[in-house]
Amino acid sequence: MVQQYTVRANRGKPRIWIEGKRLSFSGLSVGDHFDMTRALGQLLIQKRANGARKVSGKGERPIIGLSGASCAPFNTGDAVAIEYHANGVIVIRSEGAQ
Repeated sequence: MVQQYTVRANRGKPRIWIEGKRLSFSGLSVGDHFDMTRALGQLLIQKRANGARKVSGKGERPIIGLSGASCAPFNTGDAVAIEYHANGVIVIRSEGAQ
């Protein structure tokens, strides 16, 4: 599943906000842990039992909110594609990149 997304701003810093059914599709639920890495100009989110970050939200509505330096290499206004994979992996890349 692929979502076209424009990086928004919050208090003048870039922000990527992912929530709901798309996260559930990727096997991520409220309270799950994940790691985030940067490679080749993209962000990779991977579900991990002992990951450094945690999915927030309430009930059946999981949320991952990235802002500021966490959004690097993307800036406010950049068009990105968010790829959701059923194995607990989410890839965020520039819309034109393959």
